[in-house]
Amino acid sequence: MTTASPARVEHVATYCYQCVAGPDLLTVKVVDGVATEVEPNFCASEIHPGGGKVCVKAYGLVQKTYNPNRVLTPMKRSNPKKGRDQDPGFVPIGWDEAFDLIAERLNRIRAEGLTDASGYPRLAASFGGGGTPQFYMGTFPAFLAAWGPVDMGFGSGQGVKCDHSEHLYGELWHRAFIVAADTPSCNYLISCGNNIEAAGGVAGVWRHANARVRGMKRVQVEPHLSVTGACSAEWVPIKPKTDPAFLYALIHVMLHEMPRERLDLPFLKQRTASPYLVGPNGYYLRDRATRKPLVWDAARGVACVHDTPGIDEALHAQVQVDAIEIGADDDVLADGLLNGSTGFDRLVEHMRPYSPEWAAGVCDVPAATMRQIAHEYIENACVGQTIEIDGRTLPFRPVAVTLGKTVNNGWGAFECCWSRTVLSTLVGALEVPGGTLGTTVRLNKGHDNRLVSVVPGEDGFMVSSLNPTSE
Repeated sequence: MTTASPARVEHVATYCYQCVAGPDLLTVKVVDGVATEVEPNFCASEIHPGGGKVCVKAYGLVQKTYNPNRVLTPMKRSNPKKGRDQDPGFVPIGWDEAFDLIAERLNRIRAEGLTDASGYPRLAASFGGGGTPQFYMGTFPAFLAAWGPVDMGFGSGQGVKCDHSEHLYGELWHRAFIVAADTPSCNYLISCGNNIEAAGGVAGVWRHANARVRGMKRVQVEPHLSVTGACSAEWVPIKPKTDPAFLYALIHVMLHEMPRERLDLPFLKQRTASPYLVGPNGYYLRDRATRKPLVWDAARGVACVHDTPGIDEALHAQVQVDAIEIGADDDVLADGLLNGSTGFDRLVEHMRPYSPEWAAGVCDVPAATMRQIAHEYIENACVGQTIEIDGRTLPFRPVAVTLGKTVNNGWGAFECCWSRTVLSTLVGALEVPGGTLGTTVRLNKGHDNRLVSVVPGEDGFMVSSLNPTSE
């Protein structure tokens, strides 16, 4: 009878980058060459945002590694016919054959020309992720950069998987690929389907837990009772994909059922387009000489360009001014004595129909609940208050709205991103402590510092290189 040799046990340090909430440091226990379990790695706990702890999703990597259906070799399409009813017939091939096939195609493209007659790249690349994978793709991005023009527009993750509208409008409005609540300073958070306890990674879960211990109230709005909903102060059941109606009702209450002084009026007047005069065709009325947007100076009772020093911008004005109205692609739509009203008046009128009673019939949330949440939001906004951080005195607006992936995708996604931004704007909770903050930049330069991409334009907004809409 022989004695069995003792198992060889190793603890291998590595990290998880299964999502952009990482990287999470971890240790893999390996027994006789087989990974058996995932453990935390506290070696860098003093400097790691997650304190060395591991997200719950990382514990599933062992099963993923040994899944019998895992693809371990290159796959080649064997059916040349394409269509929804066609099986592509992917078959495994060796790496040498795969490299030969790719090299042959690349050489053919280079011989023919890197761009077609329209100037578009002949080579396209898709990685299933919209920009973030390049951070951990090794030298491959360098190879593509050396190759020349490459079309990255083929399904790079910006679809139903990703926070599609959040990214687009986040970069347009916040100069941030994604925005987040300033959880360490926020006191009241409305979460529409953002299941942070399951998807926020270690740092996100930890910060939310600390915030709730500190006293932050989190209201979870979603159809099912998720882990996040169960851990929140209040769960508000809602009919799926009707979050825009819920958010519109909150805006309606703030604009039509509360004293105007509850809003951050100085912020609206001086930091937004609320006082800009809008013409009969829905575009800004502009000064004929400078073509800058006009506002109504309440102190002098005249129209002037928005950046005139020392003016008192009127939030409410129905006036007639000598101006031009310019539409898309610099088309002059009207010129002369034109009727104009402020953007804020237009917003107030636009939101008039969307009362809590109207929204209740759409989203199944009681009107009284929506009114309560709107009042709690404004009560916690701390309009007019300041806070000192690192020796600087800044506005303090500890309220925010976050959106989950099913909310900022597909039908109603734009309306949700717009509503979230308007709710923050009405109380001045944009890019200030406690409010809604931008995180990183992907689509705009420069990527190393998002503030570098913030360039002021003559209309008072950040410059955005939008595509032309003319024929």
